[in-house]
Amino acid sequence: MNLSPSPGHPPESPYWLGTEPDEIRRLAAQHRLWADLAHDLWDRAGFGPGDRLLDLGCGPGFAALELAERVGPSGSVLAVDASVRFTKALDLEARRRGLAHLAARANRVEALGLKPGSLDGAFARWIFCFLPAPAPVVECVVAGLRPGGRLVVWDYLNYFATALHPPGPAFNRVVAAVHESWRRSGGDLNVGERLPGLIAAAGCRILDLVPLTRFPRPRTPLWEWPTGFFFGYVPRLVEAGLLTDAERLAFESEWREREAHPGAFLSPPPMVGIVAEKR
Repeated sequence: MNLSPSPGHPPESPYWLGTEPDEIRRLAAQHRLWADLAHDLWDRAGFGPGDRLLDLGCGPGFAALELAERVGPSGSVLAVDASVRFTKALDLEARRRGLAHLAARANRVEALGLKPGSLDGAFARWIFCFLPAPAPVVECVVAGLRPGGRLVVWDYLNYFATALHPPGPAFNRVVAAVHESWRRSGGDLNVGERLPGLIAAAGCRILDLVPLTRFPRPRTPLWEWPTGFFFGYVPRLVEAGLLTDAERLAFESEWREREAHPGAFLSPPPMVGIVAEKR
């Protein structure tokens, strides 16, 4: 993961939202807001004490730390991310907490080397949407699972379904620009529609498909999740020529108007949680 290249230019790593403190704080809040749904997916997969797990594209490692606590010292967690900054910070935090069974590795997921059959489970959240070629990465992860091992994937399903209520043209323009920025960078914000097929083709049986959605409303903690993303990313869309500065200002005004509206809410992009078992 590299330091914030402009949208529309292929990044040196799959994650181009940056690794600066503001982004880490946003990711921390994001994890807290969605942690209960992650725990539910882990429960469905049967992740527990003694398991050997992979956290693919772990970012700063908020999920990896919880997975390490879940499996306990009799298990292990390998947390992989392309950002050296993220993995070094995670390694330090794991040591501080006494989680010697959590190992953080700086590695691009496309170049991930796993010993065949070495894992009981793997977790991948919001990583495949960044990858130009998700199929080889799915195949690599599945190869690392033992027969009967479980894979949990969480990703976007249909980004164009994102809607602000009451609707607004400025926000709709931003959604289109975000989608285009991902496309130009080789990502796919609708990758969730392809992932079950890719996972099945790699040798897994799909056990569960779980809808993942919530409706952020102004003046709630969940509202800060999209606010942090859009207000951080829209200026980059302007820099990349995907929005004008006038469109940025119109979006910001529209968003603040919705924050004062008693019935406003955001319908975020639908996401899918996939639980699969290696045959």
